[in-house]
Parts: sequence; structure tokens; C-alpha cells
Amino acid sequence: MENAQLYEAEREQRRLVERSQVQLVQSERLAATGRLAASLAHEINNPLQAIHNSLQLMLTFPLEAEEQREYLQMADEEVERLIGMVTRILEFARRPQREMQPTNLNEVIEKVLTLTSKYLQHRHVVLRQDLLPDAPAVLAIPDELGQVFLNLVLNAVDAMPEGGTLSISSRLTEDGCLAVAFSDTGHGIPPEHLDRIFEPFFSTKEEGTGLGLTVSYDVVKRHGGKITVQSVMGEGTTFTVWLPALPE
Repeated sequence: MENAQLYEAEREQRRLVERSQVQLVQSERLAATGRLAASLAHEINNPLQAIHNSLQLMLTFPLEAEEQREYLQMADEEVERLIGMVTRILEFARRPQREMQPTNLNEVIEKVLTLTSKYLQHRHVVLRQDLLPDAPAVLAIPDELGQVFLNLVLNAVDAMPEGGTLSISSRLTEDGCLAVAFSDTGHGIPPEHLDRIFEPFFSTKEEGTGLGLTVSYDVVKRHGGKITVQSVMGEGTTFTVWLPALPE
């Protein structure tokens, strides 16, 4: 009887830990998405301004039918742009899937880069990609890995306040892992901070939760992988995600 109670108590504790992990991932997902949305405010403002200008012209000046059609067409195109931006942001904000499935990491990375492309341009960050074209799949929850990659992209941009280069590459290791590296040309991380970089609430930035890398570390670990960091002061930092590849 006592063993049965202990077993049930252990199961309940495990369920509580799993629920906490899910809530933490979701909280950090919303925090990162909020950071990105705030940074994209100027991008949202541009199409809104174009729509406003088109409508103002139509209301202020007597226009021929053809001219009215042109301005309405321009406004409609800008609305489509806005819908696309909001949709991409909401895709990352929604509650992630919970089931592991064979996942193409290139597709996950491209989804993140589509979401962040305007942000990178605004922050004067040049993107370089060298992704393995025929990379094997990994067993993963795509949304969770997307959150990890989004965190790493945003961290890289934050590390380059004056702009720089973000390089994303992937390779297959001899032990059957798919390694995805995110390298920036920022100021680097002080050596004394490297051992603490994945600790909860530890951050080298004035703003932020200090949970982004912690959550990323936890997600990658639960996927059977690991995440490592290398940094040289004055040269930049590389975060690498290592995940077991599925046999082809």
C-alpha cells in the first residue's frame, strides 16, 4: 500500500513538473514574440500610413474612377501585407504542439527567418545561410524548436546593436547529430559569464527575462540534444544546437 502511494505521489510530481515546463516555454514564447512585435512596430506603421494616404487622397481630391481603383488597389495590397505580418507573429504565439514528429529543421529555420527578415533589415543585420540541403529529419516538436531558433536569432541581433552579420549553418556530425550553429559578429560574452549563460534569470542584457536561453536549453535537452556556446570577446558568439538525426 505504501509503495502504491509513493508511486502515485511520484507520478503526480512528474505531471506537475511537465505542466510547469509547458507553461515556462509558453511564457517565454510570448515574451520573445512580444519583443519581436514591438520591434516590428515601424514595419506595421508603414502599410498603415500608405493606406491612410490613399484614403485621404480619395476623400480630398475629385478622382476619376480609374485613379480611385488604383488607390484602392494599393490600400488592399497594404492590408494583405499587414495580415501576413500578424499571421506570422500569431503562429509563434499560439500554444505549441505536444507530439514529437519527424521534422525538417531547414523548414523550421526558414519559418523563423521569414518572421524576422524585416527585423534583421531594420537592425542592419546581414544574414548568411549555409544549411545542409538534404539534411536528415529529427524527431521533434516543430513549434518548440522554432521557439529555440527564434530566441537564438533575437539574442544574436541584440548582441550586435550597431548591426553586423548573423550566420546560420548546419552540418551532420560523425556521431549522427544534426548541428545548427547561430554565429554573430557582436562584442562577445565575457569568459566569466559563459558558465552561467543558461542559468535561470541570468542575463547579460539590461532588459529581458533572463529565461530565453534557459528555456531553449531545456527544450533541446528534452529533445535528446544539447546546446553549446563559444564566444571570443571582440569577435562574436556562436550558439550550436545538436540534435539526434533520424536514420534515413
